[in-house]
Amino acid sequence: MSDRSVAFIDSLDRRVTDTAATCTACGACASACPTLAVAGIDGSDTQALTSGVRDILRAGEGPEASEQWSKMCCGSGDCLTVCPEGINPRFMLTMARRALTQANPEPERRAAGKAAFQKMSRGVRVLSRLSLPPDLLEKLSPRSHPERDEVPDMVFYTGCNMLKTPHIGLLCLDVIEALGFTYEVQGGPSACCGILPSRPGDTPLGGHQAFGTLDRMAASKTSQVLSWCPTCQIQFGETMIPSYREITGSSLDMTMFPVWLAAQLDALKPMMTQRVEKRVALFEYAGELGVMEAVRKLLGALPGIEIVEIETSAIGYNGTALAPMGQYHADTVEAALRDAEAAGVDVLVGVYHGDHREFAGREADWPFTLQNYMELLGESMGFAKADRFKELKLMQDPDAVLAAAAGMIAEYGLGTDEVRDVVIKDLLEI
Repeated sequence: MSDRSVAFIDSLDRRVTDTAATCTACGACASACPTLAVAGIDGSDTQALTSGVRDILRAGEGPEASEQWSKMCCGSGDCLTVCPEGINPRFMLTMARRALTQANPEPERRAAGKAAFQKMSRGVRVLSRLSLPPDLLEKLSPRSHPERDEVPDMVFYTGCNMLKTPHIGLLCLDVIEALGFTYEVQGGPSACCGILPSRPGDTPLGGHQAFGTLDRMAASKTSQVLSWCPTCQIQFGETMIPSYREITGSSLDMTMFPVWLAAQLDALKPMMTQRVEKRVALFEYAGELGVMEAVRKLLGALPGIEIVEIETSAIGYNGTALAPMGQYHADTVEAALRDAEAAGVDVLVGVYHGDHREFAGREADWPFTLQNYMELLGESMGFAKADRFKELKLMQDPDAVLAAAAGMIAEYGLGTDEVRDVVIKDLLEI
């Protein structure tokens, strides 16, 4: 490992030791946690449950229920404000999960992280090129950042997977430009948050990737970084940035894009000139990131919009966080679609790029459209971007997708076999 990787691991280990020493195992975080009931974890003795997590932090193992809780944590954030000692229980569970992965052989952990990153990287590279011509792709995913005379007002950080649904990112840039701010776009696999190697336990590589990305952000010299992806926000904000600040002295911080955007509402309102006569319902996640409140505020300001309440929402901060719970997320999405139909909405609104990938292929089955909130905001401001991802996904046929994308495949020189494989596994998920 490099000297900085060693420093990162040392910093992380100190934070873990401090967390374990500070935790009194009072059980407040477990009492607030929605994961237990959904995952079938015995929460009758919350003090024993949290004491077991503390054991995992100290020794790498603990009672079965505590280990299960650590592995299943959906990141709801319901625990963040209840600890009397001021601990971040979500970080504590993340670090307990990290400790548990250390029991797996190092080559296995490294291979799992590498395979996950390669799969993501290939999917992003291919699907973004099926959606955008080179000039627009360069705008959203620039290959380099030339020297500039002035510091940009902000960095807009896409994360990686947003580039699979790039029309959403382009709408974000349209709005930033309309507000008169300058920006630098960063993101994509070369600027990853490090979550994919971190999950299976390759913490040094996860830290290396994250620190490289934070270096690029710091090099922009702006103090404002706007993040789109909630996974990136939590990974950076709770695991990586505290250690990065300690090691580098940086004051870097990140804000979720919709939270920042809602704060600009006074400037946005005069630009919302087009009425959007639609009844909409919002598919909501937990997460304690301020995102759902911000999106509701933005939608509520759009002229013509009527927000309809539905009963179904998700307990995790996004769909990926709910993956360990098996059928729960799929069942929740299905329930939300049924709720939206019963409510007679025109649009079921998603918040994140992952929602859009999941919902897009379902649109033909329901009497309403499935859109990201930025599409509605863009409509009100007179911006429109073609949703090529949805268009291709609705085809539900690899041959039809390849035929429709033949021009892009040729323009980018993509291999047909690779494109077909990505279309089947990443787009159509067959």
